[in-house]
Amino acid sequence: MNVCIFSGRLTKDAETRYTQSGKCVCSFGLAVDTGFGDNKKTVFLNCSVWNKEALAQYLTKGKPVIIHGEYTEREWQAQDGSQRKTAEIIVRDIEFQQGQPKGADQTQGAPRQQPAARGNAPRQQTEQQDNLDSLPF
Repeated sequence: MNVCIFSGRLTKDAETRYTQSGKCVCSFGLAVDTGFGDNKKTVFLNCSVWNKEALAQYLTKGKPVIIHGEYTEREWQAQDGSQRKTAEIIVRDIEFQQGQPKGADQTQGAPRQQPAARGNAPRQQTEQQDNLDSLPF
């Protein structure tokens, strides 16, 4: 069984992109602190959420979250011909934690506007996606 649970803060606003088949992929970084005192260090994770387009507006820099997901590794060939490899967490569930991002004022906690659709990628809005009490995950 491949299950990971991490608690941390988002390192930047989530980026949404679409595959050629029109599937939505939301990517973000997560900073996770481990240890304490002189042994404290921060681990940075690459995370992706599939088919949860409305979620991106809530994933803003500094926001504390707990993610549940699956560890994966991907390989690809870079433009220079070299083989590259990266690890990422495919997120299955996100829990938003209380509190403002570090250094944030009261207005930054509000959801940001969704970006306009790119190309001919499908965009669906439902009342459920707009309702904060029933987030789509």
